[in-house]
Amino acid sequence: MSERERLLVKHAITGRLLLSSAEGLTYAFSREGELTRITVYGVPAGKGQEVVMLKAELNVFRFEEPGGGPVVKHWYYVGDNPVDYDEASGCLVITAQSEIEYRPDQYWE
Repeated sequence: MSERERLLVKHAITGRLLLSSAEGLTYAFSREGELTRITVYGVPAGKGQEVVMLKAELNVFRFEEPGGGPVVKHWYYVGDNPVDYDEASGCLVITAQSEIEYRPDQYWE
């Protein structure tokens, strides 16, 4: 049983998709106390700058999609935390203040 995972960065107000790991971006998560640091690699300059410009209005979603099992969604709220982009490396770092984990199948049964 294999597990897939994907990442989405969206504009919280309009729901517009800003970044998706389906576009070939790679990412890593790390914990720093109560905060979650999300590092996204390979972000094009225009997209990275746009995400930084909208940093107070971001939602980040991580979907765990186990083969044969229910999807687990993680919603990360950024709030007033730092969002930094390095154009030279294409590295975007989003710091989130909270995480909500849920399984959509539990809401529909």
